[in-house]
Amino acid sequence: MILITGVLFSCENDIDQIKALTDDLDFPVQTVKNGTFHYTENAKLTNTLIAEVLNRYEGERARIEVEGGFEMLMYDSLENVSAVLSAERGTFFDGEGILEAKENVVFHNTEGAILKTEELIWLQDSDKVYTNKFVEITNEDGSIFSKGMTTNSKFSYYRLWEVTGDILLDQPKKDEQDEP
Repeated sequence: MILITGVLFSCENDIDQIKALTDDLDFPVQTVKNGTFHYTENAKLTNTLIAEVLNRYEGERARIEVEGGFEMLMYDSLENVSAVLSAERGTFFDGEGILEAKENVVFHNTEGAILKTEELIWLQDSDKVYTNKFVEITNEDGSIFSKGMTTNSKFSYYRLWEVTGDILLDQPKKDEQDEP
């Protein structure tokens, strides 16, 4: 009888031990498939996220992870699409306002410029978008390559580092009088 009582009481699980084991496991609290999410600020549409699979995680560093591909539409003050960011995967750190887009990242604006890279980071509070990875930017004038760049969420301007490539520039026409 003492042996049976000992076995029964030894099978009891300590809640602190269970909590310690499960705290390290990271499971999404919400999963959405084929979702579209609209983000507003002061009642104005700022972004739309279209995601294949979206997983929301809570905890110390709350985040939203997107996999299977996503597209983020950026809007101007008149709620017209001004730029589109797409990638295979992405992570948005909610409390920090940081979006990390990874794998086959493509960012294009309404002027026809297309940026391609493997990683792009958007700091929402400062509207800064950057990468330290290899970048290709193509527009009607040609292609330019760099290792690293900075732009804004509208991709309306950009600053590049370690630049290479061919670009067509308008050259002033020489007068016949200016010829030597």
